[in-house]
Amino acid sequence: MFSFDFIIIYIILWWIVLFLLLPIGIEKEENIKIGNDPGAPRNPMIKKKLLYSTIITFFLTLIIVFFKNEIF
Repeated sequence: MFSFDFIIIYIILWWIVLFLLLPIGIEKEENIKIGNDPGAPRNPMIKKKLLYSTIITFFLTLIIVFFKNEIF
């Protein structure tokens, strides 16, 4: 069903999209407790960002593979 190209493109794009999504919506902790990093986010929303990255990457990969197969 899916080719090897699709899988490789998907994996590379997934990481790129994830790293682009990570800083979105980050808020710093207001009340810093002793021993905690002052730069640590209050609610990083990792599960939500992983899901968004998966969905966005799937559609981007479909577009890239379509154009790749049309051109070459």
